[in-house]
Amino acid sequence: KETRHCSVGSAIEFAVVVLKVECIVVIGHSRCGGIRELLSLKDEGPNAYHFIEDWVKIGMEAKKKVQRENRLLPFDDQCTVLEKEAVNISLRNLKSYPFVKDRLNKGTLNLIGARYDFVHGSFETWNA
Repeated sequence: KETRHCSVGSAIEFAVVVLKVECIVVIGHSRCGGIRELLSLKDEGPNAYHFIEDWVKIGMEAKKKVQRENRLLPFDDQCTVLEKEAVNISLRNLKSYPFVKDRLNKGTLNLIGARYDFVHGSFETWNA
């Protein structure tokens, strides 16, 4: 049985099932250190960290997509795109929980993605 992320799953389950929240907003932000680390990770060979690597590797699929579709963009611009893609991964992961999927199908729960750009003072949102 998978218990690695049980604290996250239990918090989501409590919010959705017990508290019956109507909306979950997943927010990324500009100049995210985790995203910069993910984009900087070497695909093969040793990297500098162990726990950070395991955490940011959750976004490896998004990293590959961003690099494939935006390879001509400067590094900082690729980071901006990846910040949004990482939010989309979290939204997809939320949809994998049966109690979230059930509430989405019933129309009693809404998932929203967002990115806060604290450099420019903007806040962008999109529906999952």
